[in-house]
Amino acid sequence: MELSLLLSELLSTERVRVPLGSHSKAELLRELVRLAVGDADETTVGGILDVVEARESQVSTALGGGLAVPHGRTDLVPELRIAAGIVGEVPDYVALDGSSVRVAFLVLTPAAASGLHVKLLSRIARLMHNPESRDALLASASADEFMRVIHGAEAA
Repeated sequence: MELSLLLSELLSTERVRVPLGSHSKAELLRELVRLAVGDADETTVGGILDVVEARESQVSTALGGGLAVPHGRTDLVPELRIAAGIVGEVPDYVALDGSSVRVAFLVLTPAAASGLHVKLLSRIARLMHNPESRDALLASASADEFMRVIHGAEAA
């Protein structure tokens, strides 16, 4: 059985926050990890955060156009986990194109799932590359609206 690559099936309103409450990149990464694995203990959250921060230290995951996709592969997550949200004012999370991060998707996969990891990053980038989808996500006032935009974009 192949895992669905539809964001609308992999992401739920419980893992979307509009708006995210963080005001720094470090806070934002922790908030997203906590949102993705809310049932995990502090040791696990800390271990996952270390993986995400290590990846971030290699190359920023602020991709431009207001999108950031922090991600990491670790066996601290037994299966794919995604969290997302609208970012408020996080002045230390800026892309090479100078744009501030406005939408963030955290993607966590088990260490061996590198193919899945890359496919999901590509799917998120395609979603945000569409101006209508990007504008609608940015205009979302709730997690429900955010998810409706993703459902609509994937159905189109």
